Amino acid sequence: MKLSPEINQLIYSVISFFILLFILTRYAFPPIMGMLKKREDTIRESIDNAERTRSEAEKLLEEYKQQLSEARKEARSIIDEGKKLGENVKAEIVEKANNEAREMIEKARSEIEREKTKALSELQAKVVDLTLLTTSKMVKKSLSRENHLHLVEESLAEVTELEK
Repeated sequence: MKLSPEINQLIYSVISFFILLFILTRYAFPPIMGMLKKREDTIRESIDNAERTRSEAEKLLEEYKQQLSEARKEARSIIDEGKKLGENVKAEIVEKANNEAREMIEKARSEIEREKTKALSELQAKVVDLTLLTTSKMVKKSLSRENHLHLVEESLAEVTELEK
């Protein structure tokens, strides 16, 4: 049994193959190639989109990092400024308290000086009265107005010298 094809069959097979190839090339391959090209373009576009998205995400991440860094710097600046302001307020309060203390001390000294002057005046008046009383008892007589004034002036002069 011989299995070799006959020539007619071979020719018909070759012609059928070429006709099928022509039909496939003319009508089937262009849509298939179009679908493959479309699929390739879609995949390429998806890859490009993914690359752009990744790039944009990296840019956003970098921007966020920069903004975070700037926010931290600004926060440090605000804290430092607050500390300086607090120190300035503290210094102003201390200075104001010192000034008020000096004013109070000065007022107290003025008040002491007034009271001292008042006390000395009262003391001078008492000394004059005591001097007149003592003098009148010693003399055992009433002095005239001129004698009183003379004795008072002498007593005041002595008291003034004692104060100094």
